[in-house]
Amino acid sequence: MRHQRQLVLVGAPALALCLVGPAAAGSISISIAPVVEPREGALSAQVKVSNVGDETAQSVAAVLVFGEHKARGEIHPSLAPGASVDAALSLPVGELGTGHWPYQIAIDYTDANQYPFQAIHVGLVTVGSPPPAKVAVAELKANPLSSSGTLRIRVKNLAGVVRQASVSVVAPEGIEVSAPAQDLRLAAWEERTVSVPIVNRTALVGSRYPVFAEVQYDDEGVHQAVAGQGIVEIEAAHSYFEVRRTWFWIAAGVLVALWVGILLWRGLAARSRRAESRP
Repeated sequence: MRHQRQLVLVGAPALALCLVGPAAAGSISISIAPVVEPREGALSAQVKVSNVGDETAQSVAAVLVFGEHKARGEIHPSLAPGASVDAALSLPVGELGTGHWPYQIAIDYTDANQYPFQAIHVGLVTVGSPPPAKVAVAELKANPLSSSGTLRIRVKNLAGVVRQASVSVVAPEGIEVSAPAQDLRLAAWEERTVSVPIVNRTALVGSRYPVFAEVQYDDEGVHQAVAGQGIVEIEAAHSYFEVRRTWFWIAAGVLVALWVGILLWRGLAARSRRAESRP
């Protein structure tokens, strides 16, 4: 079988869907149901990983990510359709202050051809009783991606005070984020769009991958974080003519209109000369 397409839909639980093989029309669907909580200076995660598709996933492993730190669970050689496995992960993070803190759960797996894929889930863990965050990720968009492109993240300040925040992007392996984090200063009530370059490294044509934007800031001793989700569609590289096809047609239409105008002008000029030459 040849892996053709991957579609990842993230919610609660997260769901990753791989459509494998045009003839069999099979799929590997990975559902991620995490429960994450702080516990004695560590993040503790209980993750249920299920295959709700109709093809077997290979080499399945869960990974808990917090900042630059990762904890990887044991590898399950295979995960059959309808089956599920539980992963218990713990990652030392120190004592977290009051607030909302982002984490990621990644599920690494392969198809029958041992081609690697990754499903991701982004969530927030709450420490103490913080107030709601006053910044929002209003939109996360990207044009179809073949080799390189740009993510556009629209961030809105929901308060009448200046915010000094950071914006970072989380994407599955296969899509490289060239600028993972950026500082962002938001004036009172300001809405801004941040552009982040991305590169397709191993994502297959026809796939649809989720990407996430995380915005974090500190406010009077409370750490705040919000997350937004978008989709990146992977398309085949286009030729120079295909990319500029619309402009070629517009240029051709303008040239035709000019040529018709010249012909009409010459015809009218010839009629005028004939009329003037008559006695």
